[in-house]
Amino acid sequence: MSKNLTATLKLNPSDLLITLNSKLSECTNSVFFGMNALETTTELPDSLSLEDDSIFMQTPIGKLTLDQSKQNFKHWILKKGFEDLISALTELLISFSHIIDLKEKIQKNNKLTLEKIKELIFETNDSNSTKNFPSLIKKVEGSLKQPLTYKSEVETINRVRRCLVHRNGIVRPTDFNVQNGLELKWWFLKFKLTNNGQTKNLERFDIITSETKMEMDDTPKSKLFTENQRVEFNYQEFNELALFCQRFGIDTLDKFKLS
Repeated sequence: MSKNLTATLKLNPSDLLITLNSKLSECTNSVFFGMNALETTTELPDSLSLEDDSIFMQTPIGKLTLDQSKQNFKHWILKKGFEDLISALTELLISFSHIIDLKEKIQKNNKLTLEKIKELIFETNDSNSTKNFPSLIKKVEGSLKQPLTYKSEVETINRVRRCLVHRNGIVRPTDFNVQNGLELKWWFLKFKLTNNGQTKNLERFDIITSETKMEMDDTPKSKLFTENQRVEFNYQEFNELALFCQRFGIDTLDKFKLS
């Protein structure tokens, strides 16, 4: 005699953030490696040979000076970095979208066998992979308990990515999101130390004692790029953006609901 069982779909929060954290880690490390290569490279070889006995010498299509090559590589690193930031967030939203789809399938078939539930869980679903970043945000927003805290800021990151990919980082009117240019916005947590009544931002090698008071200051940050200006960033700013993308993921997870 068969029994009716009740199944509850639950999230494992840490699992949902694994891919995001992994991709952001790879991204920041790659950008760091590239920036270090820019500083330490002092000469370029005439050619590269991929195999010891290769009869072909591997050379670039266009020959550039060392300074030109460094500048070109710097722009390429930045473009790839922003692509990876949005790629990490996109994969996160695809994961949420897959759970949303699974919930809808289960709700449409409220009496399922255990085997059928397993089948639905592992069923191939590539439909979300074809959606663009704004469409995925819109889909996930419909399953949140509260509005996303950092939606508008993340949208500016994607807008900068589009400029880097499609216009080589040169801002044109089509990129504008404010009247006079392209504005990128994010938030960064600054730590402040107070010792003997004096307050300062936490810096490397600062000494913290039992008398030290520490506070976190959530600081809004922005950069504005005007028409025909090239998008430029240093590593500190890029790292702040990666940490901010991590916060977006945590905020989305905290507000996601299954019921």
